Amino acid sequence: MPEKLNKETFDGHVGSTFEVKTESGAVELELAKITDHSKENLESFSVLFRGPKDKSFDQGMYKVTHSALGEMELFLVPVVSPQDDDERYYEFVVSRLKE
Repeated sequence: MPEKLNKETFDGHVGSTFEVKTESGAVELELAKITDHSKENLESFSVLFRGPKDKSFDQGMYKVTHSALGEMELFLVPVVSPQDDDERYYEFVVSRLKE
C-alpha cells in the first residue's frame, strides 16, 4: 500500500473487491465509484463501496484488504442510497491541503 492514499491509489480498481474486517467477520465490498472534489489548493475525493445489506456495519476505522493494494486502514461511513434497498453503501473521504 502507498504511504499516502490518494485518488490515483484507487483508480483502475472500480468493480474490484475489497475485504473489510469487522467485529462480526469479514465483509466483501465492491468499489463502486470514485469522485474527485479537488480544487486549486485542496486535494479532495471520495470512494464509494457497495456491499450486502445483511452484513452491514457501523461507521468507524476498519482494516481493509485488496489483492493489488494490500492492507490499509480506512474510516468508512454508511451512506444512504435511494436506488437499491438490497445493498448497503459505504464512503471513504479524503480532504487535505495540497502540498
